[in-house]
Amino acid sequence: MGASHLGDERLALQPTEPVGIFGAIGIARRTTWQSPQFYVLVVGAMQLLLVVIAIPVIRLLYELVLVQTGMGSIAYDRILHVLRNPLADVTLLIIAMIAVIAIIGELVTLYILASHHQSGNATSFRLVLWQLWETIKKLAHPQGLLMIVYLILLLPLGQLGLTSILTKKVAVPPFVSEELSKSLPSALLYSAVLLVISYLNLRLIFTLPLLGTTTAGVWRSFVTSWRLTRWRSLRILGLLFVVSLLAALTVFVLGAVTLMPTIATDILAPATSPWLAAFGLSVWQIGMFVITAFLTIMIVQSLTAMMRDWLDRLPEDHRPASAIVSYSEPSHVTARRQKLLWSFAAGLMLVAFGVTAVLNHRTMVALVDSEETEVLAHRGFIQGGVENTLPALQAAAKAGADRVEFDVMETKDGRFVVMHDTNLQRLAGKNLNVKDLTQDDLTKITVRAGGMEAKIPSLEEWIQLSIQLNLPQLLEIKLHGGETPDLVPRLLAVLDRTGVTEHYTYHSLSREVVEELKRLRPQLVVGFIVPINFGGVPDVDADFVVIEQQSYSGRFVRQAWADGYGVVVWTVDDEQQMRDYMSAAVDGIITDRPDLAVAARTDIAEDKGLAGRLSDAIARSASF
Repeated sequence: MGASHLGDERLALQPTEPVGIFGAIGIARRTTWQSPQFYVLVVGAMQLLLVVIAIPVIRLLYELVLVQTGMGSIAYDRILHVLRNPLADVTLLIIAMIAVIAIIGELVTLYILASHHQSGNATSFRLVLWQLWETIKKLAHPQGLLMIVYLILLLPLGQLGLTSILTKKVAVPPFVSEELSKSLPSALLYSAVLLVISYLNLRLIFTLPLLGTTTAGVWRSFVTSWRLTRWRSLRILGLLFVVSLLAALTVFVLGAVTLMPTIATDILAPATSPWLAAFGLSVWQIGMFVITAFLTIMIVQSLTAMMRDWLDRLPEDHRPASAIVSYSEPSHVTARRQKLLWSFAAGLMLVAFGVTAVLNHRTMVALVDSEETEVLAHRGFIQGGVENTLPALQAAAKAGADRVEFDVMETKDGRFVVMHDTNLQRLAGKNLNVKDLTQDDLTKITVRAGGMEAKIPSLEEWIQLSIQLNLPQLLEIKLHGGETPDLVPRLLAVLDRTGVTEHYTYHSLSREVVEELKRLRPQLVVGFIVPINFGGVPDVDADFVVIEQQSYSGRFVRQAWADGYGVVVWTVDDEQQMRDYMSAAVDGIITDRPDLAVAARTDIAEDKGLAGRLSDAIARSASF
């Protein structure tokens, strides 16, 4: 980042009324458009540094954690094992601090530049580095640990437009939110938690700019942000909404312009569609990078304008001093640098377009020949019956599911019922535990959901209906803590009597159950369910892994296939995500909407053109 001067004229703020939404956006627009290519290059440079330096260093340290603990990945059932290793704990803390420093470097750089330019000052690479170093030094205080919680947990969960590629996976896993939303009390509690997180994010939104552009330390930055946003949270929310809406409209126009040529060639000249779709996807990818960069810049500039104005209105004893150092340079140097920046930006865009077009052409050709993904109905089809009941099983068959995923638990008398919850409160309104009731007790109980009701089925009843429907099954072995030691042999005995053992596939959250099943019956197809996973593929004696969407990545899937595992993703209920996983040719998706999944798969298979594939790729990257 060479020295850049965006004008000597100071941008005036209203001296009487506090800066509002459109006033802040106006200041942001005037500042940004004095040198738009400069800001885009800065965002690109920060992203490149994260990808080339920060992420590889973090991965290297994470590999060290795996070596220290003797594991191939940290799955949900191995987290406590890792935390008991002091050396691994220290390494994880170092990883967290590196991530915090990287995120601060990525975001605070923009705040420093915005504050310089709104002050009418030029800036230089050396000056920005000095301010970044002064900011990072503040983390040496024990209060710096607060930034780990704020930047790695609170900020990404708040989803207020300022995120980092280091924390893009930080979110509440869908399987958690879906389960919590199934009962009114838990849904209300979950909503309340999300509201609190959003409110905290709004109140603390000036923490980073204060930390980077003033003398405030970590704690004082939090406190000052809290004071600045008092009674002004809605104004900040409105600002973020307006800026994001403008960006969304721009994205819509870009998507339409990108897609239309491929739609035309699919009809008029199909042979040219792969190249045109590849060019279109390149235009989309580069355009999305530019739009996302400007969205980030406009949010940073707007928040900086608000913060500078509101800070001046605080009592002096509550106001940290500015850390911005004035700097100027001759105007002829600035003009020459502007021309160089434009030339450099244009050259990078051309190179990026050429490289991505070649790569995208290969992708588009490969998409046409991708393998089919199996559709598994989650606990049956819950729009046709209460989950894990016989009507839901019949509805799944009618919806065209390839297989039905269902849950089995052992009863007090060592028999089995089809049930997901260990307690009957949610579905039956009874505070009773499955482990305390016999099979006969349980099969007399009525469960209700969505205006439907049915009896809890025994495993034998479920098996008989699946045979009549000629519908393969994926049986999940659920544990409630009161199982007999011979749980797996008992279950196999029931399946053997009905002759379905080798026609079913199996999976479980319990690593021990999975490995016992493979030990007793090596020929069976058995999967390990991984709701939370960090890093590579778990080392387990299984044929496939069932991963929650939050743990999914192309890198994970490629490694799993290379290691001989199949990959099933759950619970996929969004139609666009279904298409994405099918385009990636994962082995299966578990879904509450098998009807939509089967229709999406049929649509993909019958669509011989590339407009649909290009549309899926566009939709996949359309969120900020």
